[in-house]
Amino acid sequence: MKPYRYLLFDADDTLLDFRRCEREALAGAMKEDGWDTDFDSCLACYTAINRALWTDYEQNRITQNELRGERFRRLFAQLGVDGDSEAFASAYLRYFAAGSFVTPDARAVCDALKPAFDLSIITNGVSDVQFSRIQGSELKAYFDHIVVSDDAGSAKPAPAIFDYALKKIGCTDKSQALIVGDSLSSDIRGGYEYGIDTCWYNPERLPNNSGIAPTYEIAQLTELIPLLLEGNGRSA
Repeated sequence: MKPYRYLLFDADDTLLDFRRCEREALAGAMKEDGWDTDFDSCLACYTAINRALWTDYEQNRITQNELRGERFRRLFAQLGVDGDSEAFASAYLRYFAAGSFVTPDARAVCDALKPAFDLSIITNGVSDVQFSRIQGSELKAYFDHIVVSDDAGSAKPAPAIFDYALKKIGCTDKSQALIVGDSLSSDIRGGYEYGIDTCWYNPERLPNNSGIAPTYEIAQLTELIPLLLEGNGRSA
């Protein structure tokens, strides 16, 4: 294994519990707006819409500002709900920004790796929302830098966000950096095409039909500890 110095972690579904945050934000916005629609059906509908639009965003088919409102316009249309989708979107983001829930092993992994590596986050999302969630979490002290696509002006997997990230963290040698993330389409593809080693966090053991081979693959986040510390000749 190469002697890595910089670890670039994805945020959502890697360190932060995105699914819980999404559920609680949608529930909060629905309650505030007085909805009596079945929550599970709303969540399923919203999740499908949101995932599709984030894929469009990663592929530069929609801007982030367009995404923020469009997902709720589509949700209202599909559910036949009358109302102000923009106000609903604002309420959702307010609740989402307060969602600082972390994945089960995130703190233990950061605690073990922080003494040996420079830890940073690279995430697609809205800057103030992502900063609020990370800074409000128990992980806030572990990260030297937080790179958000909103600030970089480009989203993973585009090369520009990695240019921005490496400059921000002070990394001049790509071989010293490793990207850790759950998304084949953004984290792993982006790192592979940019020439940075990648570690695919794949807790559901999904098949890889992307044609992109990550440098490493793990099913549990704690696998990073022996992988990186022993591989780099370091100890916890």
